[in-house]
Amino acid sequence: MSKKVVLCNGVFDILHVGHLRHFQAARLHGDWLVVSITKDAFVNKGPGRPVFTDQQRREMVGSLTCVDRTILVSYSLEALELVEPQVFAKGKDYKGKILQEDLDYCKANNIEILFTDEPTYSSTELLHHYDRPR
Repeated sequence: MSKKVVLCNGVFDILHVGHLRHFQAARLHGDWLVVSITKDAFVNKGPGRPVFTDQQRREMVGSLTCVDRTILVSYSLEALELVEPQVFAKGKDYKGKILQEDLDYCKANNIEILFTDEPTYSSTELLHHYDRPR
């Protein structure tokens, strides 16, 4: 019997409670949770980002008990092709923002797109908050 695989993909820099809750919610929809993490060279979050290297981000995400496996990828379509999940999970803030190539791949391969409904946070906004003078 094969396991139902759920894939989450993103930068996950800086890792915060919103990411954790997203992973936990996604994990409930399958037997195995794979998290693909964007390689440093492909992160487009602005100057000084990522804060943590891809290896550090992978180590942090991989240490979470709800995550079964992590991989490093250049982009989300690469993750979908490598993992071949049954479910592609994104946070609710990605509704209407999924790349067309990902939508097409999911449709062609009968992959369910799931939007978790957990509270969302922005790593960029969190960094700006703590970067302000007090």
